[in-house]
Amino acid sequence: MNKETIYIIGHKSPDTDTVCSAIAYSEFLKKKKINAIPAIPEDLNQETKYVLDYFKVKTPAKLKSIKGKKVILVDHNEASQSPQGIEDAEVIEIIDHHKIGCILSNPISVFTKPSGSTATLIAQKMFDDNKFKITKQLAGLLVSAILSDTVVFKSSTTTNEDILVAKKLGKIAGIKNLKDFGIDIKKKKANLNGLSAEKIIYSDFKSFQENDKKFGIGQIEVVDLNEAKEKQDKILEKIEEIIKKENFTFLILMLTDIINEGSELLISGENKYLEKAFGKKIENNSIYLKKMMSRKKDLLPPLIKEINKQ
Repeated sequence: MNKETIYIIGHKSPDTDTVCSAIAYSEFLKKKKINAIPAIPEDLNQETKYVLDYFKVKTPAKLKSIKGKKVILVDHNEASQSPQGIEDAEVIEIIDHHKIGCILSNPISVFTKPSGSTATLIAQKMFDDNKFKITKQLAGLLVSAILSDTVVFKSSTTTNEDILVAKKLGKIAGIKNLKDFGIDIKKKKANLNGLSAEKIIYSDFKSFQENDKKFGIGQIEVVDLNEAKEKQDKILEKIEEIIKKENFTFLILMLTDIINEGSELLISGENKYLEKAFGKKIENNSIYLKKMMSRKKDLLPPLIKEINKQ
């Protein structure tokens, strides 16, 4: 086995897709005699903890900084979303399903497709390799990641490939009903009880730079928006604190109702871009948008388009 250590790591605020993808891809590379180690930059959320416990998989080691490390990035490709030390890390490969926003000094392998989950891409790599057999455990991790990122196939990012791959993985993992299992997974993250405003905002948070505007978007799934509304004032206070601390132009928190399929958007900072993008007036720092399930596909494209008009 190649003794040089390669760390496989996802974005800040790790979610189920980034963590399970890193674990699965490390196992794939180990079979090729590559010393690959999955890592996480921050603590896991409740949903991902549940998935790892369910399939009896150890939590990857925490790696706060990747400075000086050789790394493979999964589920992201922008430096602003990467762990600390990305500027001084050697990125040798990227596997992602988001828009390309990276600038690399050297040519590397980049595998990206407009799928609903990075886990779909990694599973396809595994299925295409006749020498690699996906175990029940790995299939469970990968199908969990797909169900999570596609919001149990309800997200507009979901593709036919995601569904076909998930069904194939589900059979290997012995999961009888994918939708029921997916809802069980999502409910672990949808419970806001005991979570501080900061934990809610950073549960699945990404920062972006477009033109001269720096902004952040957090997303958390809920099964009852009333639970979030009870915490709205504290959430908005914390949003304003983060805007000042990070020098954001604005910050949006998507409260995504996985049952009724829509999102309540809480925003502080400059809100004209959001209003113009969706043609709807923001009242009390909030708007509700039906069928908005995906940050990547439903929110970001019209928002970025509006920012670039300025």
